Amino acid sequence: MTAALDAYYGTFTSEKEKEALGVPLKLVAAWARNDADGVADVFTEDGVLILPGDVYKTSREEIRAFMAAAYAGPFKGSGVTGQPVDLRFVTDDVALIRTHGGILPPGESEIDPALAVRSTWTIVKRDGEWQLTAYQNSPRGAGATLRW
Repeated sequence: MTAALDAYYGTFTSEKEKEALGVPLKLVAAWARNDADGVADVFTEDGVLILPGDVYKTSREEIRAFMAAAYAGPFKGSGVTGQPVDLRFVTDDVALIRTHGGILPPGESEIDPALAVRSTWTIVKRDGEWQLTAYQNSPRGAGATLRW
């Protein structure tokens, strides 16, 4: 487990960086359980979730309901994975994280290039705990296109 965490953290080795990067780890763990409550609880009460396909959720409860429906349907049995590629502390209590990752269909351990995403996480520290206040991803790699 320590080797896997070391690989995940990569160059982000300070305790503060590791603490902030715990937010994506919590979401990945909740997703692995297909736990809509666990995913929603990573977010602040007024958290925002923006995904391709015109998904725009603006509260923890909207996120919870969206994820519950997704786990009952298209995301059933799926997982997610990601690797941090950038971490910036805007202030002591606000950080921006960029990850590369994607959805893992049931039974898969590698990201299909068609499902690869680049994600931006805005996290805030409230009451001593880092929480996700805004998350957005977009397709990346061979399947991603820019349309003007």
